[in-house]
Amino acid sequence: MKTPPADADCSQQRRRIREPRKGRQSPIDSGARRMDKKTPGQQEMIRRLRASVMVPPASRRGFLTLLGGAAAGLAANAALPGLGVAQDAALPEFDSVPQEWTGEGEVVVVTWGGIGTDMQRKAWFEPFEKLCGIKVVEAVGPDPAKLKAMVDTGTVAWDVCQIGRGTMLELLRQGDYLEPIDYGLVEDGVTETYRSSHGLDIVPYAQMIAYRTDVWSEAPTGFGDFWDTEKFPGARSMPIATKGNVPELVGALIADGVDPKDAYPIDIDRAIASLAKIRPAVVKWWEAGAQPMQMLLDNEAPMVTAWNGRVFAAQQQGAPLEILWDGGMLVNNAWLLPKGCPNLSNAQKFVAFSSSAIAQARYSMLLPYGFTNVDSAQYIPDAVLANLPTAPANLSRLVPYQYEWWAANRPEVIEKFNAMMLG
Repeated sequence: MKTPPADADCSQQRRRIREPRKGRQSPIDSGARRMDKKTPGQQEMIRRLRASVMVPPASRRGFLTLLGGAAAGLAANAALPGLGVAQDAALPEFDSVPQEWTGEGEVVVVTWGGIGTDMQRKAWFEPFEKLCGIKVVEAVGPDPAKLKAMVDTGTVAWDVCQIGRGTMLELLRQGDYLEPIDYGLVEDGVTETYRSSHGLDIVPYAQMIAYRTDVWSEAPTGFGDFWDTEKFPGARSMPIATKGNVPELVGALIADGVDPKDAYPIDIDRAIASLAKIRPAVVKWWEAGAQPMQMLLDNEAPMVTAWNGRVFAAQQQGAPLEILWDGGMLVNNAWLLPKGCPNLSNAQKFVAFSSSAIAQARYSMLLPYGFTNVDSAQYIPDAVLANLPTAPANLSRLVPYQYEWWAANRPEVIEKFNAMMLG
């Protein structure tokens, strides 16, 4: 196996952003005023959809920490309704596992809770215990500051943590806080794209265009149409630039005529100038994944950028929504192993097991997030595969988030984004 590249430095900062225009009614208030015009059945569907996209405060805090350089939409799992992508399809099962994945004792795995962890338990934890003989002890809230403090004081209680790749880069910049991944145990189907020396990517998801299908007679096709408010009139909603959020710089470049494959390294000035053109139509620069979905469901913004898992959840409940993969951003979480973790051998085995083709397929069939093992596709029904960001047909249309570039350039992006907002 090839040795993954060393991880880059990460330096980030947070700045203040001007509040949205005063006097504009909130989407929740305006939506409530329209509820009395709906039939009882329509009102119930709207209530269910709103509930499905609201994030509890604890999940929001976890979300902002988790992003650490581009986000991991797994925090969004806490708010997804409890319906899987393939509830009626049997999950693929393991016939056996390699001897080197087996052992005894335990491994402490720290995730973000909610339905995401519930599905990880079904997809990974339970079969790992049964087949590998190692007990999974679950913990919730992999706070990077707590991980760092554990390592500094020699009191590490965690073995495997689910944290954003950007946070991984920051931890490596600060010191020797992570164990290297043993790729000798990992299946070859996990490609170099998802490997780094001290982290193995999991749960890929997409941030891409979502729009209402009941607004325009013609369907938009990409970021060019997102920017075209004459052909597709109506409000827009996009992410704000903060330490934890990623503004649509790539989308802005695509709208300005740049080929997606040439988006990196990003021309920051050109991207910001393009964002300035769409700014008058943006009624909400969102900070949490629930916000653009609220705008969509209330028809306050009929076209937004959002996370694929949230859009799929709303589609499953009957919302008239569609997504566009073209030019969307592919991002990931990662498994990290704190330096000095008490069950290092078991941690390496768990990382290898959970990244296997069958394990990854099981999770993608339970929640609409992608897989990092290319061999997983053969185990996933076509109808499910079509909704996953890492399906070959969809993956080729996405632009992978380049963590190293953002680690080096995020402060400049935030500064220039803020100047654009205040200009």
